[in-house]
Amino acid sequence: MIKNNNISRFLTISFSIIMILTLIGFSIRNEYDCIFNLIVIYVSYIFFIYFENKKKVVIKIHIKILVIITAILHSLFGQYFNLYQTTNWFDKGLHIFGTFSLTLFCYSMLDLSIEFFSKSKIFNFILLVCIGTSIGVLLENLEFILDIVFKTKNQHSLVDTNLDLIFNIFGATLAGIWGTIKL
Repeated sequence: MIKNNNISRFLTISFSIIMILTLIGFSIRNEYDCIFNLIVIYVSYIFFIYFENKKKVVIKIHIKILVIITAILHSLFGQYFNLYQTTNWFDKGLHIFGTFSLTLFCYSMLDLSIEFFSKSKIFNFILLVCIGTSIGVLLENLEFILDIVFKTKNQHSLVDTNLDLIFNIFGATLAGIWGTIKL
């Protein structure tokens, strides 16, 4: 438990430093929509850490690492270094990886708080895919809302949105396979 606390503390400090430096970079560039996005991600993480400590629940370290990597890839590499605009593959890859990691995270949170989970691997696979697909749809709707409110260009076309949803399904399916085997 002490080792996990030290790893969690190290992750939080490292993540905080990276996010603060990224925030400073966005501030210098006056990229307010990215600043807002980063703050929402960071506050969500801090809220989770608070909840984890308050309720004495523990998410597996590898799942925390996956979620932190997703946030860093999105904020630092995708937005700050503009990989969303300069590459064709980054957005699709992050949809797979992000849906994978967020699905495992949400499943773990549910598993800690609700005791209805089945011993059936098929049921858990379907549940994980449904969770991941739902997360993907919610994120696409969030992109749409951000485009409307902040006049950003997260969704480039209907084809882009549909491809994002397809890659979200791939990530959810990978989470379903991983969760069925490992969780």
